[in-house]
Amino acid sequence: MTEFLKCCFKTLSPVHLGCDEVYEPTGFVVDEEENRLVVFDTATFLAELEETKLQTFSAICKKGTLSSILEIYKFLRNQKPIGRNVAVSEGFVNHYRKTLQIPGGDERKIQQELNQFIIARTAFLPSTDRPYIPGSAVKGALRTAYLNHLARSHSPRGTNNAKALELELLDGGSFDTDPFRMLKVSDFMPVGEIKTKILYAVNEKKKPSKFAARGPSQILEVILPGAEFEGSITLETPDAKSNIREALTMETLLGSLNDFYLSREKTREHEELVSIGVNDSMPSLDGALGLLRVGRHSGAESVTIEPYRQIRIMGEKGKPPRTEKNATTLWLAADHDKPSVKKDLKPFGWAVLVKIENEQATSFAQRETAWRKENESERSRLFAQAQAELATRAEQARIAEVLARNKQLEEEHKLAEDAARKEAMAHMSSEEKAVEELNDPRTPENRIYEIYNQIDTFKDQQLVARALKEVWVKTNKWTKKQCTPKQWTKVKRVKEILGEN
Repeated sequence: MTEFLKCCFKTLSPVHLGCDEVYEPTGFVVDEEENRLVVFDTATFLAELEETKLQTFSAICKKGTLSSILEIYKFLRNQKPIGRNVAVSEGFVNHYRKTLQIPGGDERKIQQELNQFIIARTAFLPSTDRPYIPGSAVKGALRTAYLNHLARSHSPRGTNNAKALELELLDGGSFDTDPFRMLKVSDFMPVGEIKTKILYAVNEKKKPSKFAARGPSQILEVILPGAEFEGSITLETPDAKSNIREALTMETLLGSLNDFYLSREKTREHEELVSIGVNDSMPSLDGALGLLRVGRHSGAESVTIEPYRQIRIMGEKGKPPRTEKNATTLWLAADHDKPSVKKDLKPFGWAVLVKIENEQATSFAQRETAWRKENESERSRLFAQAQAELATRAEQARIAEVLARNKQLEEEHKLAEDAARKEAMAHMSSEEKAVEELNDPRTPENRIYEIYNQIDTFKDQQLVARALKEVWVKTNKWTKKQCTPKQWTKVKRVKEILGEN
């Protein structure tokens, strides 16, 4: 028997789902009056520049220094390129202005500021640049809630090792016995216009202190509350010959969401937020199937099993880290990198699942059709405008030169980033170095296999194993159908370390 549930994922708070993509500083300009980021196509932008401006821009690019990058920003600041608009916070606009005020001769300062001016994109569809919700994120939230349900209803013997506990709760944790292999969660596709905004993630202590929480602020693109995405959840009943002893049911699965995320985690977080002066409210679940939490900065408690949590807490300077049952800080969404008022801070990652009925399905289809028509019309207009500009210019060779120089500047910027990365890696543990390499898309395949072959030498094998899994999932080398026999042997070893076999 198969249970099929067509549902809507609706955001209740800012949501950021990492995708290893950033908005490159040379690919956008900030509209300081409208508080928006204009992300533009370089070729189209150059084609529309007047001759004198193109010559000026070309001369700046030929300098090839870090200071010239600031000159490029200042040049772009006075332009009005055509592009995709993303809302930005007031604090980001101030950050942008501050960056442009750096003295041109201070190369070290420029490099530091450029490194801090990285804007992480949320997961998006390359064909339309619209955000979406990966099914793996929703399935992960369902799994966490269900494991917490099992931990309370099955009275496990208890262990300080999270993976060992998960193995015990899921009858050994192998693929053969894991009930979650019967659960399929689709990616959730955007419905109509999905609004995003660029703001800051700031770290706040749960208990007031004269010392600020550690960790620099981060610039993130987030999906704003109220966004809706359409997807499905399919649950199959294992046959009698299956090794799954306790099959999932949709009722238990969805019930565990509210038991864990609403009754426990949101209630706990709500009390913590109110205690530090944040204007937080409990979500309304009228008509919703369940509350869940996904994405970056969801909080350690929301991704662990209560009451067996062992959350790593960084000690004071000079002291070793320790483990606690609860995190001591909260990552919150803010309009400024150093907010002076806490009441408007928002938690990350909260959303609800809502069953899609026939009437709502029709409404979603109409909204999506209207968005596509409007989007296609705008894209056609911009394309026609760009083509017309290109047809009237005889300086295509010069444009190509500027583009090549831009590419060279980007490569030099990347080389400087690589140097800073190598310096940082010199102070990392062997596991952290391995993970850093695995997270770098430029790392060659043979080096990835070298790291795999060294996995038994690492103290924290799971840290490296998780990074290997992410690489192989992205490159379609994780499931048995996708793997060669040799690769599958490696995958099984990684799964064994992660407790997924």
